[in-house]
Amino acid sequence: MSTILLATLAASGHVNPCGPVAAELTARGHRVVWYTGARYADRVARSGAEYAPPERGAFVDLDRLTDEHPEFLALPPRARGAWFTEQVFVRPVPGQYEDLRTLMARHRADVLLADSTLVAASLMHELHGELWATISVAPLAIPDPLVPPFGKGWPPGGQPWRRARRRYAEAVERRRFPEPLRLMNVIRADLGLPPLRSSPFDANLTPYLYAQATVEEFEYPRARLPEQVRFIGPLLPAPAPSGPLPHWWPELAEGRPAVLVTQGTGARDLGELVVPAVRALRDQDITVVVTTAGASHEALRPGSLPANVHVEPFLPYARLMPHLDAVVTNGGYGTVQLALAHGVPVVASGVTEDKPEVCARIAWSGTGVDLRRRRPPEPLLAAAVHRVLTDPAVRRAASAMRAAFAGRQAPRELASLLERLIETRRPVTAPGG
Repeated sequence: MSTILLATLAASGHVNPCGPVAAELTARGHRVVWYTGARYADRVARSGAEYAPPERGAFVDLDRLTDEHPEFLALPPRARGAWFTEQVFVRPVPGQYEDLRTLMARHRADVLLADSTLVAASLMHELHGELWATISVAPLAIPDPLVPPFGKGWPPGGQPWRRARRRYAEAVERRRFPEPLRLMNVIRADLGLPPLRSSPFDANLTPYLYAQATVEEFEYPRARLPEQVRFIGPLLPAPAPSGPLPHWWPELAEGRPAVLVTQGTGARDLGELVVPAVRALRDQDITVVVTTAGASHEALRPGSLPANVHVEPFLPYARLMPHLDAVVTNGGYGTVQLALAHGVPVVASGVTEDKPEVCARIAWSGTGVDLRRRRPPEPLLAAAVHRVLTDPAVRRAASAMRAAFAGRQAPRELASLLERLIETRRPVTAPGG
């Protein structure tokens, strides 16, 4: 039996996909110690893992970001990326590093399995030579000559004009987030490590195993994919326990199209996407299902809803997806992967965090529409939903993605790769690597 220290960001979109991984590892007889935010302790326990709370470190809870940090919403959109990078990823690094070092020693862990954006994980390898694997539940962010700089949502390609744009963008990026990079280099200097050149994430590629939670068909083609990157298939959350379904659920079997509208758990301003989508689809021959994750909006009060719209705080997505014909989302990676695993095309409209990259991959793969707007106008939303419901090419692409996902068992694949890494202590490269 091995001991795995699992470390994830404090967010449903990072914790939920890792639950089946922890369950698979514990079912194989391994011990899993899971380090994340305190609000997720119950989910950790349900997976069979042991919860390890922050001690000297801390996490920004991304599900409650705007509740706990209202100053984020007060920032102009162009300033939010730097704030997010500094507050979520960089400032917590010293305390998280101390916690990881303590936990690795306390539990005699054989390997650290960490979120791809948990910067403190790289320090464990750089300073102590710890065995370190990465799990990525976001688009692949490793630089490549054929892939545009991460975060812009640009399409891929190696044409000369795109190469020139990429070189320009990389120079701009170094100036765009100077404070997070400066702060990260102060932290590294205090630990005796050399500075990073362009990003706080420059050292965040493990040499051992980088598990990307999707299939190659959803990622841009690359000229030089590192051989330790392994596509394991989608990491879909464990189904929620069975419970009563809402009274309107039988409408899903009536034969007219059904569309889910969601902004996930972190985006609390429902006026950005949910409310415009409800207004765009009102009174159409479509069943519109809205999940709010507990957020509220005046336009979504029961007495003001159109007859074809149903609003719930949460729903069991695993039971809902087989009934859907389209999903409207702000581009959360987990929601998109779950939709495509069921062959459901996507209308996406996300412009913050990693969401532009998710949305761009939807457009590139042909599995839906990228609106590229924070608050898309109602006519644009209505037209995009009509397209994914009726365009044979979009529906074929979504079905092809479902076929690519079919048969993949990401928790099993990742558990086997980790076992091989622990046994050999050598990079777990792709076949032929």
